[in-house]
Amino acid sequence: MGKVVNRQELADIFGYSLPTISAWVENGMPVKSHGGRGKQFEFDTEDVLKWLLARERSERKAHTAATLKEGGEDITIDKARLRNEIAKAKLSELELATKMELVRPIDMIVKVLSNEIANARARLLGIPSKLRPAIQLEVGAPEGTKKLVNEVERLILEALNEIKMTTDEPVEEEPHAEPPSETVEQDEEENDDE
Repeated sequence: MGKVVNRQELADIFGYSLPTISAWVENGMPVKSHGGRGKQFEFDTEDVLKWLLARERSERKAHTAATLKEGGEDITIDKARLRNEIAKAKLSELELATKMELVRPIDMIVKVLSNEIANARARLLGIPSKLRPAIQLEVGAPEGTKKLVNEVERLILEALNEIKMTTDEPVEEEPHAEPPSETVEQDEEENDDE
C-alpha cells in the first residue's frame, strides 16, 4: 500500500492539475474514499500509479493497433482509409477512361508497336536490295557496287542496333542475294557495245 493523500497532494505528487485529477476520477481512477460534506477525497498513491501505468499501456496498445509503419512514417487507420478511398476513386477514373476509349491496355500498345517496329525493320533491311540495280548502273563495276551496297547494309544494321526492340539481341545481318555474275557481265558487255 502506498501513501494515502487528498486531491491536491495527488496533483502535486504526479504533477497534474486538479481538473485532470477530477477527469481521471470520472474515467475510473481508484479512489480510497469519496469526498463530500466537508470530507476530502482520499487516494492510495500505489493504486493510482498502477492505474496510470495500466492506462498508458492500454493507450500504447491501441495506438500500435491503429498505426502501421510505412517508410518510417506512422500510418493511422484514418490515413489508411483515406488512401483506400483515393485508390478506389483512381480505379473508377481509370475504368471510365477505358470505357471512353481514352486509354488502352499496355499489352495492346506493345503488340501494335512491335508490329510497326517489325514492319519498319523489314523495310529498312530491304533497302540495299532495291538500291543495288541503281548503284550498279551508276558505278558500273561489280566490286564498287558490292562495296556501296555493303556500306548501306552496315549503316542500316548499325541504326537498327541503336534502336533495338525489347530484346537485347543485336540485329543480325540478313543475307541479300548477289546478282548472278552473268548479269553483271552482260551489263558490262552492253556498256562496251555502246
